Amino acid sequence: MRRPRRQEKGRVRQGRLKKLTAAFRYDLERNGQNKWLAKIAAEFPLELPKEKVPTRPEEARAEYWHDFYWRAWEALRFDRQYGAMGGESPISFLAYDAYARRYGLEGEAFERFHAFMTAIDTEWLIHVAEKTKEREGDQT
Repeated sequence: MRRPRRQEKGRVRQGRLKKLTAAFRYDLERNGQNKWLAKIAAEFPLELPKEKVPTRPEEARAEYWHDFYWRAWEALRFDRQYGAMGGESPISFLAYDAYARRYGLEGEAFERFHAFMTAIDTEWLIHVAEKTKEREGDQT
């Protein structure tokens, strides 16, 4: 018999939304560059010591359960409206619902899926808005 409130392996604990979005934001902004720097440091240790290569901060540490949400976001990321003059809208609820039905997510699991996916997509939209502002600032 299981103890009440015992954590099942693979179950996502409450309050993990911040960690998921921090890890996603890190992957958007720094992960590719840091992997490239680590590769350079391995090839040319005299020019770039490994200590100078930035590492993933603890608050942005990727966990095994993040992968499901990142794969879902990759599948759904283009299922949104794009403005004629630029800009993106959030992924529609219908897209989340169809994806969840396909993979059998119902009830509380769907609510968690929707909350996490909305948070990831919001981070993406903030990232895109920041990049757009940088480009517009460079043009002036």
